[in-house]
Amino acid sequence: MKHILLLVLFTIGWSNIGLAQDKDYTDHKPQYRKWLDSYIIDKIEYTKTNTVMYFRFVCDNTSSGGATFYPPGGESPWYLKGRTVRKDFDITAVKNIRRNGILVKGNVVGEAFHTEPLGKTGHTVFSCEVHYPRLPSDLKEADLIEGRGQEYNRRHFNCFNIKLKTWEDDLGSEDDSKKVVEDFEKKYNTTTTKPPEEKKTEEKKPTPPKKQGSGKLISLEKLQDIDCGERLVLDKVQFHDNSTKYKGMIEANRTLGYLFTYMRENPNTVVTLHGYSDIFGDKERNLELSKARVLKIQRWLTMYGIKARRINYEAHGSADPLVAEGDVSNRRVEVEIECRQ
Repeated sequence: MKHILLLVLFTIGWSNIGLAQDKDYTDHKPQYRKWLDSYIIDKIEYTKTNTVMYFRFVCDNTSSGGATFYPPGGESPWYLKGRTVRKDFDITAVKNIRRNGILVKGNVVGEAFHTEPLGKTGHTVFSCEVHYPRLPSDLKEADLIEGRGQEYNRRHFNCFNIKLKTWEDDLGSEDDSKKVVEDFEKKYNTTTTKPPEEKKTEEKKPTPPKKQGSGKLISLEKLQDIDCGERLVLDKVQFHDNSTKYKGMIEANRTLGYLFTYMRENPNTVVTLHGYSDIFGDKERNLELSKARVLKIQRWLTMYGIKARRINYEAHGSADPLVAEGDVSNRRVEVEIECRQ
């Protein structure tokens, strides 16, 4: 009889543990380490099928090029690098992107999503939900990395030694996560109220590109090609069809390196990036694609220290093709150099 009672108690206990492991719960006191104070994990939500990290970061409006969010399978999405379990875990979604508390994108699918800061001064806070599958119970600690190979890049939003808790750990309460968010935003004098409507500005007519005697655009092939008043084509910065991914990363980085060096050595320089697509496909899609490409270059330059206010951009879509019948050369970015006193 005694053995039967013990067996029953053991069975009930094991059953309760199984139910507890399937329990939904939220960690309102996440523990982790990071590079900078400009971003936080608000909380971590555990459901039966997902692990969701609520991420928040602040941008300085005077120097930031805004925020870019990469979808699953995109160019540089977040991923989890397991510590107690030597395994990587890819994101399943990036959802509910908010800018100063206002929803700007429900779900990032296909192409990367870019959003600008609000205003020219002060700060803008962006937040989002980073979704993973429900992680294995033996994974107790992991690193959140923005882009594979970027573990040691201090310009990326990386969080290390994230403790992945169980329902039995100290999870805190909703007040704890609210307090962390309030303190974070207070530090940067940022509120999550609806911002005033932005004033619309008239579109400027693009300056026609300068050409050599042969009629071809001047290519940026070396540092000496760049000068005040020039408009050059970055023909070594090539993109895959219907994509923002580079065709030839080495050549693209070398060309952008010339532009970066010139701007660093000439601090009064302001550039305008002009993005174009080929003639085929939907016009609205082409316009969106040409904008995403110049924003990618702007982000590259700001990542290495060039102030965003020195980098303007214009998206032209399929307008002004170099080859009227359609050609890969139409899929280009041109840079216009302006030297101010």
